[in-house]
Amino acid sequence: MRTVRVVTGGTSGMGLATAKALGADGPVLIGGRNEARMARALDELKAAGVEAYGSQLDVSDAASVAAFAAKAADIAPIGTVVHAAAVDMDNADTDTIVRINVLGTVNVVNAFFPRMIEGSTLVNFASVTGYYYRPTADELAVWDDPGNAELAERFTAGLTPFDAPGLPDSAAAYFASKAFVMRYTKANAQRFASRGCRIFSVSPGSFMTPMLETQEENYDSIKKTTVFERFGDPDEMAYLVASLVDSRAGYLTGADVLMDGGMFAKRCVPQLS
Repeated sequence: MRTVRVVTGGTSGMGLATAKALGADGPVLIGGRNEARMARALDELKAAGVEAYGSQLDVSDAASVAAFAAKAADIAPIGTVVHAAAVDMDNADTDTIVRINVLGTVNVVNAFFPRMIEGSTLVNFASVTGYYYRPTADELAVWDDPGNAELAERFTAGLTPFDAPGLPDSAAAYFASKAFVMRYTKANAQRFASRGCRIFSVSPGSFMTPMLETQEENYDSIKKTTVFERFGDPDEMAYLVASLVDSRAGYLTGADVLMDGGMFAKRCVPQLS
């Protein structure tokens, strides 16, 4: 059956690389907010032989996501959804991070879940930073009530502030938002299975993307946090996602897959020589 692959945040970085990889097997719809970046991404995808479509998308706006999902369904039945749209702590304040990373994830899952056909898969992009955040019991009570109309406000109010030199004020929101993505993904495993579908998340470490390009002065120190002492390439993440959404990986659901060049391992466990 001809199905469409959907990638939010598909106009650059790992989202664009993933759209290109998925486009080898059928049409792709990418969503993003920047019109110029969208045009460049569509040109790049079409030059690579991908049947590509694009649509403006604000994941923090439920109506915008619903319209995006409807456009996807107009192209073909929905086979794969990759939610890569996000902002990080170096280019967004706490409110923006919570609206896009937290509400955006809930909006995407809620909009696409009813439209997904048996055998389809939804992948949320989390981050290695989510592994470092330890939510309180009160925070988890908020996170486990994602349908609450005041989710964003309650999420922000419950944040545990960081006292870490060099990190921006929005760091706690960013780390927490990615921990939320992993937990919310796990919480959807049963209802996705009820439709014969899968849902899982992937957690990148330091990949060379437009987000990382703003930190050139920190490149050497960031590389040294990994066991390979290099950045990840977006194509490496794209290959991982394309492999895991394949039906041959059909037993994978309700889990997070960490691809961080050994960063978390190196930080948390004494390494053998």
